[in-house]
Formats: sequence, structure tokens, C-alpha cells
Amino acid sequence: MKKLILFMLGAVATVGVMAQAVQPSLMVFPSKTWCHQNGFEKIVTKSNGKEISVPQYEKAFVNNKELGPMVRTIGKLMQDRGFQLKDLEQELSSQDLETALDNAGDEDMNVSEYDKLVESAGPDIAMHINYYTEQQGPRVTLFYDLTAFDAYTNKQVASTGLVSYGPVMSTPLTTLVQSALLSSIDAFNAQLMQHFTDMQSKGREISVRINTASDLSDGLETDVNGTSLTEVIEDWMTKNCVSSRFHQKSASETSMYYDSARIPLYNANNKPVQAKQWLRGLEKHLKGLGFKCKLKTRGLGQAQLIIMGTSE
Repeated sequence: MKKLILFMLGAVATVGVMAQAVQPSLMVFPSKTWCHQNGFEKIVTKSNGKEISVPQYEKAFVNNKELGPMVRTIGKLMQDRGFQLKDLEQELSSQDLETALDNAGDEDMNVSEYDKLVESAGPDIAMHINYYTEQQGPRVTLFYDLTAFDAYTNKQVASTGLVSYGPVMSTPLTTLVQSALLSSIDAFNAQLMQHFTDMQSKGREISVRINTASDLSDGLETDVNGTSLTEVIEDWMTKNCVSSRFHQKSASETSMYYDSARIPLYNANNKPVQAKQWLRGLEKHLKGLGFKCKLKTRGLGQAQLIIMGTSE
């Protein structure tokens, strides 16, 4: 009986450890809307000549005294509920983003500061907070919208919607935020865990582009030991996607685009698998067949493989 009790206690402890291990990692960002409304954005020109506005996170933390405590308060609430936290301020201070962006070459596809931060920190979920307050005499009302995105696909996976809290007597913002979030955080977390549970059973979702270079005259119809290059790639995808789950959105003689491919969450060393790491498997497979390849990435969940002429 004693051995049975010890065994059961050990099993419970193991389950507890496993439950903690599957909690997703998070990083909290000020939303693009908040950055725009508070003047923390700049205009940049993409490689295609299009101008876009992008958030200036470091400038926001330095110049807005409310933002740091707000982000840390949200992070602490999530940590208290078992989630792993990736610290945005720490990530900003640990790397020279401007240098990293200036040096981003052919390996990256239209890389933004946000892409670099997410790729460097590697969270499962990016949480975006937008908030503002309205003062009415001595009383204040907080309005906030907390939205979570899959860091690999940028798809929304959870949201509180726009929530108002108050009016209450004026109080420090962090105290106000903590009290306000307690009314919606559990429902928000339930949405997060539903998404993460789906990833555990179906695999992490990424997108993949395959292109052939001009020196591969037959493109994806190139013969490979009696079969086409297209069939070689599709066979590899079938064998390496979780439960053969992938969806091809478009295809031509020179390109294939998979808008959804399900890959393992973790590798053999229990480290998160990113799109570029997973697609290196196909790169190695094709190089073994004599092709030259070039891998490009954007963020955690978008990868492109360019296939060039054979090395013969």
C-alpha cells in the first residue's frame, strides 16, 4: 500500500510538471494603435517602395513613463497564472535593432523591428495592449483592449474586446490595470489555452513558399529520378508535417505556396521549432538530390526556399 501511495504521488507530481511544461510563452507589446495615438511610430520604405508606419518600441518605453509599469503588470498577471514571460524591455536592451535591421540581407523577407524582436525572443504568443483613461473630476475610467496573436502566423487567437473599468477614485495606473484585468483575464487565458491545446494536437502552423530560380529551366517539373520536383516536395511535406496536415494555396510551374503547414511544437531537445529550422530538412533533402538551395525567413513562422540548378 505504501508503495502504491508513493507511486500515485509521483504520478501526480509528474502530471503537474508536464502541465507546467506545456504552458505557452508570451511577450507583451504596446499595440500599433497605442503607438500611433501616442506618437511612437515612424514611416519606413519597404523593398517594394511602399511606405508604411511602424511602432517605435524603444522610444515609447523611454518617453512614456506609464508604458513600462503597464506592460510589467500584465506580464506579472500572466506569470502568476503559469505562463512563461519573454520581457520586451529586456529584449530591446539586449540587441542593437537598428544594426540588426541594417545588416538584414537576403536571408530576410521585408524584416521589421517587430519581426526581429519576435524572432529573437521566440514567444509562442504576442500580446498587444491598447489602453487610455478618461478623467472625470477625482474619478477615472480605464479603457483597454488586450489582444493575443500567434507569433508564428500573426493570427488573432484571443481578445478581451474593448473593456471599460470605472469610474473609480484616482489611483496609480498599475493598481487600476491589475484590478481591471482581473475581471477578464481568466476568460482571455481560456482562449489562449484552447489555441495552445489545438497546436499540441495538430502541430504548430507556419507558411512556406517554394520558388525555383531562372537557371532551373523546367522549374518544378524538373525530372528527379523519374518523378517531378513537385512530387518530391509534396512527398516530403506529407512525411514531415504533423499528421500530414498542410494546405497548398497556390502553385505554378515555378512556385508553390503553402499558407498552412503543421509542424512539431518541439524538437528532440524539447526546444521550440521555428519555420526556418523545419524547412532546413527539405533543404538538406534537396541538396542530397543534387540541387542548390537558398533559405529565406521572416519572423518565426514564414520561410521561403529557393531551388536553383543542380550542382552537377
